[in-house]
Parts: sequence; structure tokens; C-alpha cells
Amino acid sequence: MYSLYNERVFIRITGLHKRSNILAAYGAESRKTRFYGYVLLVLAVLMWAGNSTVGRATADENIPPMAFTFWRWICAFGIFVLLFGMQTWRQREEIFRYWKFVVPFALVSVAGFNAVFYIALQKAPAVQVSLIQSILPVLVILLGRMVLRERIDGKQGLGVIFSIGGAIIIVTRGDFGILRNFQLGEGELWALAAVSIWACQVFLMRWKPKTIDIMPFMTAISLIGTIGITPFYLYEHVAYGPMPFTLNSFLFVAYVAVMASVIGTTCWNEGTYRVGPTQAGYFGNLFFIFASTLAILVLGEDLFWYHIAGGLSVLVGIWLATYQRGPKPHPEIAAGK
Repeated sequence: MYSLYNERVFIRITGLHKRSNILAAYGAESRKTRFYGYVLLVLAVLMWAGNSTVGRATADENIPPMAFTFWRWICAFGIFVLLFGMQTWRQREEIFRYWKFVVPFALVSVAGFNAVFYIALQKAPAVQVSLIQSILPVLVILLGRMVLRERIDGKQGLGVIFSIGGAIIIVTRGDFGILRNFQLGEGELWALAAVSIWACQVFLMRWKPKTIDIMPFMTAISLIGTIGITPFYLYEHVAYGPMPFTLNSFLFVAYVAVMASVIGTTCWNEGTYRVGPTQAGYFGNLFFIFASTLAILVLGEDLFWYHIAGGLSVLVGIWLATYQRGPKPHPEIAAGK
């Protein structure tokens, strides 16, 4: 009897030990996944900060925004095909199977955001446009509330107020009389449209099919996005003239195709997939820090009081809206499955 009791105790202790090992292994793997996701997101934002500097510089070179978007992504598609064409071909059935996700995502992210963002950069300073993009995390939270009915607690609600307040300071350039007459600048309106589209891209990423690897996914959406932007590019070509092919235009396209499109976008999508759209949205606030710094250092743009005040308000709002004291347990582990 004593022996049987000891055996049962031993089995119970061993079971608890194994469960503890499983929890520890899961925690280590989860932390590793999140860490690499964070690194990818930082790299992506850094590449895109350079993209905003180049996008603003295209105005001085008279490079039309649709043409710049078209050549950026057709070159990126060529690189993706060269490196990942066979892998994409092997996953073609999965891509076609989930076309209802792949096609809208490509049109929103590749064609939509990039074209609108470049229009904004040609009509407003890069510092101004970049700071407006800083409201991305709050827009993602609001989308979660509107579409999925995700709960927004008091702290998050206060964060939304701070972020929107900061954005208003930046957009109006500290002159609230603009709101009474609704005389926002054209560049600011395009910048608001761009960050709204970017938020939709981040929000949609949560439904990316797990059966499609990230590089075939990027290859597919670069092709679809290029097709989507082509009619607008042709119209611009006829109505406003062709894109000038100079050394600077070649270097600009090369940077945005390789660094921003291939490396930056892939890092962002993979990072979002690893850490989740809400946390990825949080890293979006690094964009206006990197981009504003580059605009001041490289383009010689000025930094005004409303940039600082609005940026600080947005940062406080982001912290309030996204900060959590500790990670939530994985549902299957918490449920003991």
C-alpha cells in the first residue's frame, strides 16, 4: 500500500514536472518569436523612413507619384521572382485558394498606401507627413473596435484621445482656427488618407493564411499590386507626362524597390505575423521618429513647436493605448490543453 502511494505521488510529481517543462519551453519559444518579430519591425520602419525621404526628394526631380509607385513595385516583383519564383509557383494553389484575401491585401498595401503616401510627400514636408503617420497604432485599435467589437478600456480610450489630439496639433500646425473653416492643407489630407490605408493593411494581416509562406505571399501581392496601379500610371503618363529617367530617378527607384519594398515590406509583414497586429502597430510610431530625423538631417527641413508638442501627445497616447503590465497566457496553455 505504501509503495503504491509513493508510486502515485511520483507519477503526479513527474507529471507536474513535465507540464512545467512544457510551459517553460513554450515561454522561451514565444519570447524568441516575439524578439525576432520586434527586430524585423524595427528594420522595416527604418527602411520605410528612408523611403519617405526619397519620396519627398522625388518632388524636386519632377517624378510623378504613380510612375514612382509603378516602377518601384515592378522592379521589386522582378527581384521576388528571381529569388522566390519557384517557391511561389509551388504554392500557387494556396494563393489561388485564398485569393479573396490576397487580392484586396495587395491592392490596399502595394497599390493603395504607396501611391497615396507619395502624393502626400509631394504636397507637404516629409516631417509633417511622417508625424501624421504616427497615429497608426490608435487607428488599428479603433478598427478592432469597429470591425471585431474588441473592447477598449478606459486607459485605451484616453490613449485614443491623446493620439488624435496630437495628430490634430500636427495637421493644423498649431492653428486650431483651421478646423473651424476646414482649411486643411492638401498634403495633410493625403497623409491622413495614407495612414488610414496603412492601418487597414496592419489590421488585415491578422487573417493572412498560415499555409502561404511569407516570400511567396510577397511575390504574389507585388504582382497584383503592380497590376492594380498600372491603369493609374498610364493615365498619369498621358495626362501629366512620363517619368524622367535620370541618374537620381534610377537611384531613387533602386532604393525603394530593394530596401523599402523587398526588405522593408517583407520584414514588416513577417514581424506583424509573429507579434500580432496590435503590437506591430505600436512599432509604427518609430516611423515618424526615424523619418523626421532623416528629413531634418538629409533634406534640411525645419522642426517646429507643433511637431514636438503633437509628437509627444501621440507618444503618450500610444503608451496609454498599448501598454500592458504582463503578457497574456496562451489560451491553450491556460486551459491546460
